[in-house]
Amino acid sequence: MYYCISMRYAGIYIQKFRFFVILAVISLTHSSYGQLKDENVILKWGSWALLQTIPSPVFFDDRNDVSTGIKFGLQWHVVPVSYSFNSNKYVSPFNFFYLKPVNRFSGSVETYFEPSLIPGGFRNNTLKKFMYNAGARIVLPVFHKGEYLAISLGAGYYNQQTYERKYDGITYEAGVYSFFGMLGLKFQYNQKGLSRYNVGLYIKYY
Repeated sequence: MYYCISMRYAGIYIQKFRFFVILAVISLTHSSYGQLKDENVILKWGSWALLQTIPSPVFFDDRNDVSTGIKFGLQWHVVPVSYSFNSNKYVSPFNFFYLKPVNRFSGSVETYFEPSLIPGGFRNNTLKKFMYNAGARIVLPVFHKGEYLAISLGAGYYNQQTYERKYDGITYEAGVYSFFGMLGLKFQYNQKGLSRYNVGLYIKYY
């Protein structure tokens, strides 16, 4: 009889223990979110915009009919629209300005606008310090879904100006990226441009 009573109390304690375990699991599940429930839009876009003001270092071709040289400059990388080929089915494949690096480097196509500034000005030609190019590029993953290595190919329009005339036309570019898309090396060729080519780092902060 004593054995039966003990077993009955043991069964009651086991049931209570199960109840508390289930209650704890439900509570933890309810309070743990994969991301913030109410996203701070001002903080999100404000911090993003601030990081995008940091330019990438670029070296520009500086030539005339007699001599050639290289000039240091700064370039900003703006991506108005990006479409991902391999985005999660629950996430939109489109990104506008605010880029998701996983979506971008796992395979995407995008438009770009890249203003450039040459702080010291050109020495061998009469180009102004400011120029820009715009176009479209495709980004393809090479290794580990593009996070370790990705490449890009693009083409578009470039604009360069002296105080006498404007130089513009077709521009071609190629790039290679690593470190989760945050660092890359990009080459650009400006067909019939006064500054014919430039090569530099592609630094993107996410």
